[in-house]
Amino acid sequence: MLLTSIERIRILSDEFTSISDERLTMYIEDASSEVSFLNAPEQYQERLTRYLTAHLASLSITSQQTVIREKVDVIERQYSDPSKNFGLLATKYGQEYQRMLEELEEQSAPKKSINLVVL
Repeated sequence: MLLTSIERIRILSDEFTSISDERLTMYIEDASSEVSFLNAPEQYQERLTRYLTAHLASLSITSQQTVIREKVDVIERQYSDPSKNFGLLATKYGQEYQRMLEELEEQSAPKKSINLVVL
């Protein structure tokens, strides 16, 4: 069962227009499978799937190193360290997916309270 659509993924960013429908469908299937194991409330499932799909798709088109600094005079480039950002932190979509997971975890955590008995 697919929890989101190709159209909704492409609405997120123009970067996904270069990815074939077949590849996006595969990412949607993978993300749908992952999200189905989370036991997340139904109203969150499509959004979680959408952002996890976008994360997977973005990883497939993003180069591992991006330029973070350039110097013009004696030409110099500094690249990001791909080992610093891995997993969900590697893309803005993965970061949003992680944020939603943490939010859901906070909502489902039992509320701490103090019970006092005076004798």
